[in-house]
Amino acid sequence: MTAAMDFRGQDGIHHHLADGVALGHCAFHTTPGSSEATQPWFSADGMQGLVMDGWLANPDELRAELVARRARLRNHSDAELILHAYDQWGEDCVDHFEGEYGVVIWDGHRRKAMCLRDHLGMRPLHYHWDGQRLLVATDVAGVLAAGDFPHKHNAYRMAENLASEFYSDDETVWTGVMRMPLASAMLVDASGLRLWQYWSLPLDLSVRYKRDEDYYEHYRELLMDSVRRASRSQVAIGCEVSGGHDSSAIFALARRLKESARLQAPDALGFTLSGIPGTISDEIDYARDVGRFLGVPIHERARTCADVGWFEQNIAMDLDMPFFPNAQSMFSEAEMLREHGCRVVLDGEGGDEFAGGSAYFIHELLCAGRWGDLAHELRLLGRRNGAAYAAQRLFRYGLRPFAPQSFDGMMRYLHRHREPWPFYLKKGPHWVARPLRDQLAERREERRKADMDWKIRNPSKRRLWREMRDPGFQVLRDMSARMLARLGVEMRTAMYSRQYFEFISALPENLLYREGYGKHIHLKAMQNDLPRSVLDRRSKAEFSFTFEQQFNQLAPLFEHEIPSVAPDEISLDGLASLWKTYQAGGGGVWELWRIFGWYRLNAITSG
Repeated sequence: MTAAMDFRGQDGIHHHLADGVALGHCAFHTTPGSSEATQPWFSADGMQGLVMDGWLANPDELRAELVARRARLRNHSDAELILHAYDQWGEDCVDHFEGEYGVVIWDGHRRKAMCLRDHLGMRPLHYHWDGQRLLVATDVAGVLAAGDFPHKHNAYRMAENLASEFYSDDETVWTGVMRMPLASAMLVDASGLRLWQYWSLPLDLSVRYKRDEDYYEHYRELLMDSVRRASRSQVAIGCEVSGGHDSSAIFALARRLKESARLQAPDALGFTLSGIPGTISDEIDYARDVGRFLGVPIHERARTCADVGWFEQNIAMDLDMPFFPNAQSMFSEAEMLREHGCRVVLDGEGGDEFAGGSAYFIHELLCAGRWGDLAHELRLLGRRNGAAYAAQRLFRYGLRPFAPQSFDGMMRYLHRHREPWPFYLKKGPHWVARPLRDQLAERREERRKADMDWKIRNPSKRRLWREMRDPGFQVLRDMSARMLARLGVEMRTAMYSRQYFEFISALPENLLYREGYGKHIHLKAMQNDLPRSVLDRRSKAEFSFTFEQQFNQLAPLFEHEIPSVAPDEISLDGLASLWKTYQAGGGGVWELWRIFGWYRLNAITSG
């Protein structure tokens, strides 16, 4: 199992074998003190042990709690803290953890295993349970490598990948190999398996100030603290600096922490990638502006992308869907990080998703009776997108949320057969064969019936929670963690910290979206930390050229190989239509890439 994940073990692979339990760990030391506890790490009496991937964001607070309870800590590692926390609080220990982690704890006294995944699901954890034997690993390939249960592909999950429609929170492409959802804990003992969600978005949180400036100050302090906590490293950390609002802010705050001697690493270095000069993919001028503004160099390299063979090789090794080309183009950035001795990289993910806000600010303005502000924002929407668009937003995001819950339930029922196609793919037949689409419709209906999030009356909080728990995005987070591990660095995401997420959810939506743009509070809070060129920027980089490079090589696959094989799951007319959509205007790249991954992975799983 550890051999299947040996790319994660840059600092060695270790095992512990005992009666009825075997633990293995692929070590990659990224926090001060992590090398003091060679995992698998055991208690002084040897009866309780753990293996973990990840890091704690609150080690100082947890250490103080444990010392107050007379715990005898033997070193400064996160593993020691987690092990003592379990000894003190048992199953409730997870309530004392912050950070990004996947943990397996073995309790030899009680003959039980406990598995934990962090609040926002930044570290993957997969398992197989047959009623008697539990297998757990960070990656799907690690579970499969145990080799003591039948390897059969999961037709339903494969169909979700093929259709780019995701409904399952815990299934993988292999039958019996499950993924732990975010914020989940699992206990396995002689009575069986029990899995539960230990945290959800607090719906009663609310942050209100009289002055906007107080919001901006609070936001900056909290984001800086999230960066400080994520900066724990025994060597210099790297920061992505794309030149966008979010990654640039993370780097700027890391530099401020360095200047005030509060950074929990020796240094914070900036790294960026150039795109194709003169196109929207090239943000290099913005990144250079950040470096000049902060008075530090930004290390540069051209964005590159591997050929199709690299992706096919990783499908075979990971036994899972392939990384996306736009993400894999970070290879050269990871290479720079390693050359400068960095093991950790901080990114800016989460800004668009959380701080970007939504049109539900219209509903909040209506509720508050702020008619002048509402009229101003609607005029901006109308100027930019037309009067009809502004009217549609007013109804959908302003008036519609006033409807009673019974009306919401009726509309959900009436729309239960609606297929979630992207708007640019409605022309022509669907690329998934009708029998498979019917099965997906059944899964969609099952998820609709199980979904209780629609009952959250605050539309802004409902949007945030649904976005965080979206099965498709959870898969992307798992893939990102695995890809960066393959590239030899550990990714940390300050904007995915629990404290940041909860704070954003507690804000008025109009602090997030104002004057026709999202991230209002973020940009206001960073006024003195970023150059004017970045603060005033409203464009977004786009990296479709990384897909184009692959599809130039994959044209024979879509035009000849798949049609000649004619898989039962694919509508050949629909595939041809989708391929024409891409050729005509570049649409459908995500769907086509997943078809490629499905086809190659299907050949493995079916075998």
